[in-house]
Amino acid sequence: MRIAVHPLNDNPGSPAIVFGNALGTRVSLWAAVAARLADDYQIYLSDLPGHTHPRTDDGADFTVSDLAAGLVTSLAELGVEKFTYCGVSISGGIGLTLALDHPDSLNGLVACSTAAKFGTAETWAERIKDVEEDGTRGQLDDTADRWFAAGFLTEDISSGPAILTDLAMVDDAAYLACARALTQYDLTGRLEAITTPTLFIAGAQDPGSTPEAMTDLSAQVPDSTIVVIPDAAHLPMAEHPDIVFDHIEAFLSRV
Repeated sequence: MRIAVHPLNDNPGSPAIVFGNALGTRVSLWAAVAARLADDYQIYLSDLPGHTHPRTDDGADFTVSDLAAGLVTSLAELGVEKFTYCGVSISGGIGLTLALDHPDSLNGLVACSTAAKFGTAETWAERIKDVEEDGTRGQLDDTADRWFAAGFLTEDISSGPAILTDLAMVDDAAYLACARALTQYDLTGRLEAITTPTLFIAGAQDPGSTPEAMTDLSAQVPDSTIVVIPDAAHLPMAEHPDIVFDHIEAFLSRV
C-alpha cells in the first residue's frame, strides 16, 4: 500500500526525519516539534490512511506491518532511502515494526507513548462498536482524558481543542480501519531484536502507555534510552513541544 507523505520544508541533502500521527489525529500533530527541526533536517509528515486526506486505494483492511512497509515504499518513491522516524501511539508501533522488519531504512527511532501491544481484543471490540454507532465524535470525552494531562485543556492553549476537533472530523471508516489493525498488532517478545538507536518518550500522566510500561519497553531494546515528560499525558508533543524538541534534538545529535 501507499502512505500519504507530505514534505514540510525544502531542505535537500539534509538528513530526513519522518513524523507519524496517532489514531484519530492529523499530520499536524507533530508540527510544533517538526518546525523547530526544519532548519537542519528535511521533514516529512506521514499520515495514517484516511486521517488527513481521503484514501485513494480500494479501502481494504491493513495491518501495522502493511503501514510500515507502505511507508518505506512511499518514501523510496520520493528518493528517501534512510530516515529517522518519530511516531506516537499507533505510529510508535509502526516505528517499532520498521526497526524489526526494515532496519536498513532507519537511522534512528523516536517511539512516543506506544506499546508492544495495545489493549485487548475485548477493549478494541468495544471501541469499534462505539465508533460504528456514534462516530468519532462520541470518543471526545474519554479521549480527552487519555490524551491530555489534568488542567491542560483549561489553559489558553489552542493545540488541545484543535486536536480534539480533528478527532471529531476524522473519517469514521479511517479510524475503524486503524483500530482493526491495532487488534492484530502484537510485538510481545520481539523487541530485543531491535538494533536501531531508539529514544522512548513517555508522558508522566499517560494512563495507557504509562512511564512504567514505557520504561519496560526501553529495557527490552538494547540501544535505547527513555525520557518522561512532566505534566503530559499521551500527546506530549502537543502539550510540551519545547521539551520534546529538546530531547529529540539531543538524541539526533548522537545517531
